[in-house]
Amino acid sequence: MNRPPVNHPRTRGISLGRVLGARVVLSPSTLVMALILAVFYAAGEDGFSRQGFSLGLAVAVLLFGSVFLHELAHTAVARGFGREVDEIVLTFFGGHTQFRSEDPRPLEIGLIAAAGPAANAAIGGAALAASGAVDGIAGRIVFYAGVLNLILAAFNALPGSPLDGGRVVNAIVWGATSDRWKGHRWAAHGGRIVAVGVVVVAIAGPLVTGNSPDLITVIWSAFLFSVIWPAASAELRAATVLGRREGTTAGSLAVVAVGVPYDATVAQARAHAEAADAREVVVLAADGQPAGHFPVALTEAVPEEARATTTLMSVTMPLARGAQIPASASGQALVEAVVPWLGRTDVVVIMNGDVPVGIAHVEDLRAALS
Repeated sequence: MNRPPVNHPRTRGISLGRVLGARVVLSPSTLVMALILAVFYAAGEDGFSRQGFSLGLAVAVLLFGSVFLHELAHTAVARGFGREVDEIVLTFFGGHTQFRSEDPRPLEIGLIAAAGPAANAAIGGAALAASGAVDGIAGRIVFYAGVLNLILAAFNALPGSPLDGGRVVNAIVWGATSDRWKGHRWAAHGGRIVAVGVVVVAIAGPLVTGNSPDLITVIWSAFLFSVIWPAASAELRAATVLGRREGTTAGSLAVVAVGVPYDATVAQARAHAEAADAREVVVLAADGQPAGHFPVALTEAVPEEARATTTLMSVTMPLARGAQIPASASGQALVEAVVPWLGRTDVVVIMNGDVPVGIAHVEDLRAALS
């Protein structure tokens, strides 16, 4: 799998050096997995055997070697696109590649993701073709290498997150619709389908043929479900929230406002607001910066005959200095613009360049971005 990180911390584990600029990390859990595989092969029908244990260890080494080549393929393609790769991590769950992907593009994401399964498919095909020419235990090991790589290729190509096939689905939908978060949602839904499908195949498959489900297969399917379903669900939630944020601008959440100089009268402010079809007035200080605001409706409290001589001081509510957000701000930029004002002010001024065009309540902004 490949993961584009944001300020990703260094993964703890056994450092194996660097390849293509990436730190290679072996998680201690991989050693546990190697022992499990070795014991599984050693405990054959004829009881525990040294040959079976040795074969199991060889299979474990081949498995993690295949995972490493899978991740190395991700790394090579990412580097080919000029991306900086931080780490290649081998774990109990398989592996993942951490690379920096500022300003990602769907074609890059899709090709980087596809590189892993493609590498395993090529290695698996070559190993199976060569296994017939090798005799004895060595031939069996080469054969297992081929089968393992083809299984890795097929499984990782399944069209759902967090698998590589899900990343490819994301890239295709993103490229076709120009909607990044729609791509993530499709991939996440695919991941949920894959998670359920793994369990269904493990249990229903044998039952259809009149057999009982194999306990080991059921346990593995449950394990895979416990990994894939939560990851896909988390991506779906994140994509839903982030997609909503990206489609929301500060201007779309604001009440239309018009700027009026501080020395204007209530009557003049009402005239400006009526001309701009505004519901709010932003009072501008001597330097032209927003210093206060008031709803146009508040001026109804001023007697009509007094409006031409009444200053704005009687209706103005002060604004926090600098509480301004560009009208076009959206997505993460809007989040970063709103956060500093949480708890500091009730409203912010929405600006189009140097011109105030709206008033937005901070709580409304927070709710829309949550």
